Amino acid sequence: MKTYFSREPRQIYTERLVFMAALLIPAVFLMGVRVLLVCGLSVGFCMAADYICCRLRRIKYDPNDACVPFWALGAAMLMPASIPIFQIAVSSMIIVVLGKHIFGSSDNIIFSPVAIAAAFLIVCYPAEMLSYPKAGEHYPIFSYYAGALTRGLEYTMKLGLVPADTPFNILLGNTAGAIGAVNILVIAVCGICLLIRRSNSISAVVSCIITAGVLAFAYPRVDCGGLMSVFYEFASGYMLFGVVFIFAEPYTLPKKLPSRILYGIAMGYAMIMFRNFGQTEGSFIFALLIVNALGCCFDTLFDNLSYWQKTYVNSYEQNKTDVQHGNVKLTDTQEIVLPEKYRYNTPPINSEIKYHRRRGRKENNDGKE
Repeated sequence: MKTYFSREPRQIYTERLVFMAALLIPAVFLMGVRVLLVCGLSVGFCMAADYICCRLRRIKYDPNDACVPFWALGAAMLMPASIPIFQIAVSSMIIVVLGKHIFGSSDNIIFSPVAIAAAFLIVCYPAEMLSYPKAGEHYPIFSYYAGALTRGLEYTMKLGLVPADTPFNILLGNTAGAIGAVNILVIAVCGICLLIRRSNSISAVVSCIITAGVLAFAYPRVDCGGLMSVFYEFASGYMLFGVVFIFAEPYTLPKKLPSRILYGIAMGYAMIMFRNFGQTEGSFIFALLIVNALGCCFDTLFDNLSYWQKTYVNSYEQNKTDVQHGNVKLTDTQEIVLPEKYRYNTPPINSEIKYHRRRGRKENNDGKE
């Protein structure tokens, strides 16, 4: 079976898009038909903005690029069903312009476009982004919503209170929250399927979940015990949805196995630290942006460690073995050879160059005379 990095990124994004779209089925039953309007507008706005940006940059527009609809649907899944259309348009512009085209193309991105758009909306429009219709209430498309918006589980835990919803209702999505982030049981099933199909990085996702779970178990924020603390942390906010669908994208994930494990550990640690010490909701989004910025450093770190071990540690052990067996005789002076990585294109200093310099200087003196 093919590994995660042996597959084409387009195939990975397509499969993720299909599994993410499966979350629309329970969301429509729980929140109403406006869920389809929000997701459809997000995808349509993003594809239109991508086409316009390609024309302005005079590059070919690829309608089969699965990244843009995936990011558009992912951003819509983080929104409430009551989000205004203007915020959907702003999110789409940020995803395409700041998330994709400012870096050149999809394969050059550093930060997750979904995280950039969601962070902007949380900071600039917190009332619209972090307020949700009550569980079981359908937000109308054309008429006025008579009910009152409420806050999600992450806000309740930030106050130090145990959520009033039962674990069974939370698993089935019968709670207030974002469109795609409340259906915990469906998200968990989709995550397992993605791991089996190698459409998600096992090393990064598992290390992230284990790190966050251990910290949530050891340092619970509410008085509910370690195991229930782990359950509430993953069931609240964007955490489980983000780890399954947004965290380990092909273009932002480190390429080496140790780097991916460290990447997941850093993400799990950052999520819990933001939740314990942060002052706003949506902690997963801000933790992801920080870890994205460090992602390219993890590969460089392990490249340097591997080179150092190969060049210095292994070389020292080999020289030590040769000396012990008498293959090398130690003298007072030893030749120092720079490794290939640190050799510079400096001209050799030898007698021939000095001779040419002297000869040129002598010829100049003869000409003056």
